[in-house]
Amino acid sequence: MFDQNVIVDWAKSHNVESTARNYCLSCVNNYLVESPEDEKLYFGKYYSEKLMLELEKVYCIINWNEPEYSHIIALVPIIYDGKEIGRYELFYRMSGEIYDDLLVINGQEQLVY
Repeated sequence: MFDQNVIVDWAKSHNVESTARNYCLSCVNNYLVESPEDEKLYFGKYYSEKLMLELEKVYCIINWNEPEYSHIIALVPIIYDGKEIGRYELFYRMSGEIYDDLLVINGQEQLVY
């Protein structure tokens, strides 16, 4: 039986909850600056107090044939005005180093810099 506390302890020791939420907020804000035409489409008029970002899942992906590519993902649903409009994923190496992220709005990956 797998002890889920291994991942919980890892996530706590790497401050995954606050880091994922903060990175997500920064990514959403950058997205709104880079894609102002999408603001009205997905947010109406954007009010930051209507945005809810809470860590939902932390999961481990084991790459069986290439274990050096195994990683941990933190998932934050993007809830705006009570509706889930997207998700944010923050990718960690097993060492705890952040190496990538992904923003999905309305089912479409967004390139945000």
